[in-house]
Amino acid sequence: MLANVAEKYLKMNIILIYPLLSKKRSLVDENKQYWPPLGLAYIAAVLEKGGHKVTILDRDAFLHKNSMSFERTDEDTLSAIKRMNADLIGFSATTPNVGDVFGLSSKIKKTYPNIKIVMGGPHSTGEPELTLKLTDDIDAICRGEGEFTMLDLAGGKNLSEIPGLSFKSGSKVVHNAGRPLMDNIDDLPMPALHLLDMEFYLRPSRFTSRNLSLRTTSIFTARGCPYRCNFCAGPLIFSGKVRFHSAQRVIAEIERLIADYGIEALYFAEDMFLSDKRRANEILRLFIHNNINKKIRWFAQAKASVIDEGLLKLMKDAGCVGIEYGFESGSQDILNKMNKKARVEDNVKAAKLTEKVGLRYQANMIAGYPGETRRDFEMTIAFLKKIKPSNIGFNLFMALPGTPEYIRLKEAGDISYDWENVGNPEGGKNYTAMSDRDFQKMYAKARLSVILPLNLVNFIRYNIRNPIRFIYLTLTQFRGIVIKTVRSDLKKIFK
Repeated sequence: MLANVAEKYLKMNIILIYPLLSKKRSLVDENKQYWPPLGLAYIAAVLEKGGHKVTILDRDAFLHKNSMSFERTDEDTLSAIKRMNADLIGFSATTPNVGDVFGLSSKIKKTYPNIKIVMGGPHSTGEPELTLKLTDDIDAICRGEGEFTMLDLAGGKNLSEIPGLSFKSGSKVVHNAGRPLMDNIDDLPMPALHLLDMEFYLRPSRFTSRNLSLRTTSIFTARGCPYRCNFCAGPLIFSGKVRFHSAQRVIAEIERLIADYGIEALYFAEDMFLSDKRRANEILRLFIHNNINKKIRWFAQAKASVIDEGLLKLMKDAGCVGIEYGFESGSQDILNKMNKKARVEDNVKAAKLTEKVGLRYQANMIAGYPGETRRDFEMTIAFLKKIKPSNIGFNLFMALPGTPEYIRLKEAGDISYDWENVGNPEGGKNYTAMSDRDFQKMYAKARLSVILPLNLVNFIRYNIRNPIRFIYLTLTQFRGIVIKTVRSDLKKIFK
């Protein structure tokens, strides 16, 4: 597909930027610093194959290296744009990153008014028109997958001829027809990891390897998810269709990561590693055949309803040490509202079965779902106490543009457009059936009495045998928890 494409396109200097969260949240969200921006790396690989010069700037990495100085981070970003003599800048943003995109785009346009700026990612796919109307500094929105839309832009095609693009024409916003999904994602080149500071992302962390603190990175072996949860923005980019890399491509990419970067562990970042059990079995058996199970440990996301003991045992034999389940709630009523197509008792069964086989698991939960009552919340905490997972991801509901829940709330006139604070426990909108004070107090108390103690005990348990890494992690990766606990949780409990 990309053969000889360099001959047909102009050559541009392109900068791809992954933006920050709000200033307040950037100080407590240390997790983000350990995940390479793979979406941008895929786009960069396609652009490079098209003959363009590409640079990837991760603003979170800049912030960390600048000792959390936002001013120096902005200076470094603008200096890189000048140094690269950029012709085109592409942002990839989720909803909580939009504030940084708007702020930085304004600074770029004031300094370099001729540089074209395009924004992609799930947020802009879900709200392209409103996003463009709220800023004069973004020239176009990329809806859906970005690789070939960016290639068309870099090639100088007329905006009106580019599928998947939205842009302003005078005071009007024009939405071109959507771009068809590519059928065979094996046709994509491997992500351009050489454009990233992989040693920065590979630092041992308690985040990427879920408390095992290994040199870990992430990989996508599929695009899309067969499920339609009402809160999830995943289907926006991939149009709900699930496409897979072949087992051979997956093995080749993993062996490249082992050889080039010395990884110790791998996180499968697609929405559902087990979307196709036949393919999953093929990959697992190849892990064993190629001795990958002896070289790395790995983690994947799975839906409780597809789990069985035989599959779990094969996963373990193939090197899996942990599974991430989107349990979301201990209340059946809330699960139904989420369209999870799951039962609480099945989630309990999956948790116990995973523990029986000897695999760790993380329980991902959502607090503050629209209509959640005190009893719903209490059922979630009781559920966590019952299953005692290896780790808990306790997240606040986010009304993400384009999702069914967002559309429902928007139609009811009950949506917040304070995008920077979406999912922020200190400033986000309360959608529950509880008062702000009651919900905030319950959320803070649950974190302090259940979530943090369990996560801390298991962190110590899994890392104490490696004292050097244990001390390093303790000193470097708990700043956010301390700040959040003192600034938010304790304050809410004693308010």
